[in-house]
This record gives sequence, structure tokens and C-alpha cells, in this order.
Amino acid sequence: MMIGLINYNFVLIYNSDKYKHIIKKIKRDTVFVEIDISPSTSSRIGGPFALNRSLRDVLPYHSPKGCRFIPSDVINPSNTKNKTIDYFYITLGILDENVYNEWVKINKTSQLLLGPNFVPSNWWNFPNQGIWREKKFPEILKSLKSVVVQSDRVRDHLAGKSNTTSLLDKYVTVRPCTNERPKIENLKSFNDRTIDILYFEKYADLDRKKQGAELYDLLSNSKKKIARMTYGNYTRDQMKEWASDSKFIIYFSFYDTGAAGLKEIQNYGVLTFTLQKEFITDENIGFLIPELDTEDKIKIAYEKIMEKVDAIAKENPDTKSIAKINQDYNMCEKTLDDLCKGILRS
Repeated sequence: MMIGLINYNFVLIYNSDKYKHIIKKIKRDTVFVEIDISPSTSSRIGGPFALNRSLRDVLPYHSPKGCRFIPSDVINPSNTKNKTIDYFYITLGILDENVYNEWVKINKTSQLLLGPNFVPSNWWNFPNQGIWREKKFPEILKSLKSVVVQSDRVRDHLAGKSNTTSLLDKYVTVRPCTNERPKIENLKSFNDRTIDILYFEKYADLDRKKQGAELYDLLSNSKKKIARMTYGNYTRDQMKEWASDSKFIIYFSFYDTGAAGLKEIQNYGVLTFTLQKEFITDENIGFLIPELDTEDKIKIAYEKIMEKVDAIAKENPDTKSIAKINQDYNMCEKTLDDLCKGILRS
């Protein structure tokens, strides 16, 4: 029988530095999930920390799917022994091997949810035999409740490379999310935006700088106003300024699993060109350009993008409607709904 589906009444007292909740007389047809929000205190703007901050901001959250999510300042083997919690979720799950062994010792690994920042450390080198959690990944996966991923593409990559395709039910796919949601009524109209294309480059796992430079040269020689944005070389204020003033974004990234920065920019009503189909929330406002993911078809990709840009510009699209579609899809509450559905299914 799945933990958490037994019907009885209880009192749960939950304490943390920031939150104090008393949940009384709750019918035990709900699964309780505690989420480690400690990474949210970091000032780093990278995706793993942005995701954790965004999740923190919606907690506590009761999903209509059947789960209650509550925040925790820290989750470790020693402080979970006496808690009436069904599962413990660590988003930035880069566990020390000794800590994992402690979870094994108290027989609670089956209550752990880890990811999306658990593995891989590098997309192409997975499983890296020099990293304990990748070397032992099949064994760890079997012991956990689930590994959380942000796309089926990532799931299939991890499963194929680690020979764990027989354990697909151990993976839970959730959408990336952000709580960077500017007020719809304050957004600029399409024609009032002065940046035609925001060109975002990120080469985390594959060096395509040569192709990126080729694409940028083509864009620079067009009649469009281009703003160039490079991963790790901008501030949040700059991102907000560019996003609010851009009509389109070309997301030239190799390869993202969550793309928190893109999600934030989409929420400003920016139309998206991408080489990864999972970043298209709606086919009317996001466009897959597979030629971007090649070494010898960048000019074709450029021509397809410019043709689409010119056609859309003539229509004067409603940026407020675009922003609303993205904001509704990118809500962190829906990420937790995805997680709840995956927990109850597995």
C-alpha cells in the first residue's frame, strides 16, 4: 500500500525559521511532501537556485491532485526520523555519499525525491565514473521514490546512458517554472518594443560558439535591432529590462534541462525560437527551429527565423496575451501538480 493513503486524523506541527504551520484533523487521503528550500537563500542567479526560490514562494501549497507541499529549511537524515511526512523533496540533490548512506541506514531512501539538479553533472559525460552518484546511479535510482526531471528528453537520456530503461516508472517529469511574473497590464505592446530579437547564448555542455558567432553575424547584418545576451554575463535587472523591451528571443542553448532564464523572459510576452521542443509552451507563440541544432545549417535557421519574424510583425501580436499564456503554463503550482501526479502514479 502506498504511504500516505491511509485514512486517519492526526495533528502535524511543523516548525522552521520562516514558517510555522499547524495542520489539524486532516483526512489522511492526502500525501505530504516536505521540500528543502535552503538553496533559496543563495544570491546566485543560476537555474537550480532560481527554481528553488520560485518553489519556495508558492509554499505551502495544496495540489488538487492530492498532495500537500510544505517548506523545510533543511532536510537531512537526522531531522526526519520523527516526522509524519510521506516524502522529502530535495531539488538541488547533490548529496554527499556519506549522507546518502545515512538515508540508507535509517531505511528512508524510498521517501526521497531528488532532482532536477541531481544528475547529470555533464550532459555528454553521464554517467561519469569519477562521481559517486553517477557511478552508482542505477542502485540509487532503485532505492529512491523518484528522480525528478524536467523533460522526457532528459529522462530518456539518463535512462539510456545508465541502462535503467526498465526503471522508467522511477522518473517523474515536471515542467520548469518561474515566479517572475510581471503585471500583464504594465507590459509594452509589440510595436512599442524597441528590441526586435533578443539573442541568448549558452554553451553549458556543447561548444557551438563558432555557429553562435555565425548566427550573430547574420543577425547583425539584418535590419533588425539585436540585443546579445550571454549566459552568466547579465544581471536580473538587465534581464528584466531586455525582456520587457523585446519582441522575439532566439534561445541558442546547448543543452538546457530547465531554462529558468528563458521562462522568465517568456513571461514578459516574448515570442520564442528554440532548438528544444520542450521549451515551446504553445505552438502559436513558440517555434521549433531544428536547424539551430546543427553545425552546417545556421544560415537556413536564420532564414526560417527571419521569415517568421517578418510575417508575425505584420500581424502586430498581442504581447499581453502571449505573456498570459506563458505565465499560466510556467506557474510553479503546476510544477508541483506535475510532481504530485507522478508521485501518485509511481
